[in-house]
Amino acid sequence: MRLSIRGRRVVNALRVIWVLTIAWYELGVFNSAVERCDWPLASSDAKHVLLVADPQILDHRSYPDRSPFLTFLSRVFADLNLRKSWYFASRKSPDVVIFLGDMMDNGRFAMDDAEYDEYFQRFKNVFYLEPHVPVHYIPGNHDTGLGTSPTFSKKANERYISHFGPLNNVIDIAGHTIVLIDAPTLAEEDYERNDRGVPYEEWTPVPGGPVEFVSMFARGRSKRVESSFVLIRQLEPHSKPVILFTHIPLARPEGSDCGPRRERGSINRGVGHGYQNTLGKHASSFLLKSLRPSLVFSGDDHDYCEFVHDFSLNGQSVHAREVTVKSISMAMGIHQPGFQLLSLVPPQSGSTAPTFADRPCLLPDQLSIYLSIYVPLIFFSIGVLLVANLYRRRAFQRFVPAALALEDIVTSTSSSSFSQRLRLRAEPDGSSLPLPNSSASRQSQTKGRPRNSFIRDLRDVAVYPVTLFVFITWLMFIDQSTDPER
Repeated sequence: MRLSIRGRRVVNALRVIWVLTIAWYELGVFNSAVERCDWPLASSDAKHVLLVADPQILDHRSYPDRSPFLTFLSRVFADLNLRKSWYFASRKSPDVVIFLGDMMDNGRFAMDDAEYDEYFQRFKNVFYLEPHVPVHYIPGNHDTGLGTSPTFSKKANERYISHFGPLNNVIDIAGHTIVLIDAPTLAEEDYERNDRGVPYEEWTPVPGGPVEFVSMFARGRSKRVESSFVLIRQLEPHSKPVILFTHIPLARPEGSDCGPRRERGSINRGVGHGYQNTLGKHASSFLLKSLRPSLVFSGDDHDYCEFVHDFSLNGQSVHAREVTVKSISMAMGIHQPGFQLLSLVPPQSGSTAPTFADRPCLLPDQLSIYLSIYVPLIFFSIGVLLVANLYRRRAFQRFVPAALALEDIVTSTSSSSFSQRLRLRAEPDGSSLPLPNSSASRQSQTKGRPRNSFIRDLRDVAVYPVTLFVFITWLMFIDQSTDPER
């Protein structure tokens, strides 16, 4: 038995609740979070840089302990979340975008060129930008590897360069010198230097490596060097504010406070298979003293952290603030992913006004939305429909004895018109119920229609929110350029 008109109101009410819930939690909360986060400097001549850390596009190797099906589901939902986050973040209309490494979760692994190209294309499809927006990258340990492993590709650096660009780079944005460092290779070279017991002042850098790159920049050679590993343009060092970008955070004392925006813990030293939590103490000092950065950005940790480095330079105490940018991915073990906004204003001679400012932007807790909003609402909807159908079934069962008595009256009077009137009065909403001994009545009781009605009503409630969810997913995918070269 289908729900009556009154019962259909329950179905329609649940439809409205679900549609509004899906629309808000799939689009509204993301739009609201990004809209509340403005560029820190509103000057007309400011250049705005969007910083993205650790998207780590998943693949079939990402969760070896999970079944292939669960790994596939993890990939699908992580990709959808990244597309949604980027859909709104990119609408901040940045002038430049910088990725702080770990673009792909397993870019360092051995695979054939076709698989790597497909993997890279997934990344580009998720993080599509209009061609006129410059994009720069620094390598992470998941992109090129750190240390040795039989599973790491010997062509990891070569593949990275051919797809993302140079491992080390220097660019100029709004009168600021942006130094992009290959931190995983620096960590490896630092191990080699330390094993030989040679200080950085006496160390002969590995050709084409990050130590050579930093040393050349520090000496201010008016020289252009282009190779597959290094790109240095003719920029006078220290004549402009320097901002350093490194995937691996710089060293700091154990247990150092990261500030109130961090979700838990702090960044401590740690080394494992293919990763290192911080650069070594000497490598960090080498970078700070050679580059003298006014600001440092790092990634890798996935959570937010602010720390001020104090170091001595020519007998003077110098400070450099480091910001570890949150991962933009929901799959990186944090509740709220995020990204960073950086505004740069060209320095003016004699002016003491700040020329740069940054701000973190937090995205919604996607996993909490699934578990704390959608799952309870599913159980609530099932419960409401069960109660409504149970009430309907009991109402029908209470009517049966009365219907039997009415049939006796109909039989004794032999009045067809009176019988018809009784049938019309059987249902308060105007519909008629079959008399108990009629063929329609027996068919109704044998088919278990109240149970079928629950399944149909459940389907009728679900079809609207599921259709909306699929449409939003489709919107995330089609909001891309049709250019095949993207």
